[in-house]
Amino acid sequence: MISTKISYLRLVVELLASTVRTLLRPSSVLFDNVIVQIRSIGVGAIPAASLIALTAGFVLALVLELQLSQIGKVEIVPSLLWIILTEQVVPVGVALIFAGRSVSAVTAELGSMQVSEEIKALFTMGIDITSYLLVPRFLGFQIMLPIVTLVCIYAALTGGWLLCGMVMKMSLADYIYYLFDGASFWSVLIALVKSALFAFLVATIAFYKGLNVRNGSREISEATTQSVVGAVIVVTIANAVVTSFQLTGL
Repeated sequence: MISTKISYLRLVVELLASTVRTLLRPSSVLFDNVIVQIRSIGVGAIPAASLIALTAGFVLALVLELQLSQIGKVEIVPSLLWIILTEQVVPVGVALIFAGRSVSAVTAELGSMQVSEEIKALFTMGIDITSYLLVPRFLGFQIMLPIVTLVCIYAALTGGWLLCGMVMKMSLADYIYYLFDGASFWSVLIALVKSALFAFLVATIAFYKGLNVRNGSREISEATTQSVVGAVIVVTIANAVVTSFQLTGL
């Protein structure tokens, strides 16, 4: 990890082992570092993610209303919004926002620390690089991506109500009634499971690309681009796999 490039599998094993050890014996330093990473990785993403979710809910409700009005089934728009937004659109959308915003930042930060030999200096001082640098960032991703996903679910559903209220003249009480008519708690659970999985994937990709930077600023930019592209691809594939298991039971 310090002088030679680390494999992805070795990184994941060391990260998980260090995370378990750190959580079993937490310290005030860890807590402070986690709070810093929560603010950096997730809190700053809430305004932009919420706005995107709000508009996505509005647009999806508009599309559904236009299609279902042709068969006289506009009252099921809210329940469809619940399923589509909660299980599919919002978890993937939030993960992609994190990929563009937080994954790139973490990759560039770790890459810069490698090039400037800050990581080597920490290692020389006897500091465990994994627990000191990676675990707080990993926990930041694992905590904030599900939280931001929940916030954006409500934002997206609010966007859907704006459309239903303006176009369909549906009251808030009716919207909530139809929204939860047939809704299941499993949809929220699925969203949280997906977001936790996406957080693990995008975080480890950022760590892998950032720690393997060796040859200056040019390689930092290349690693940042590769980590964002890789995170986007992995998230979309993981969502397809999870959804396939969920819907078909394969």
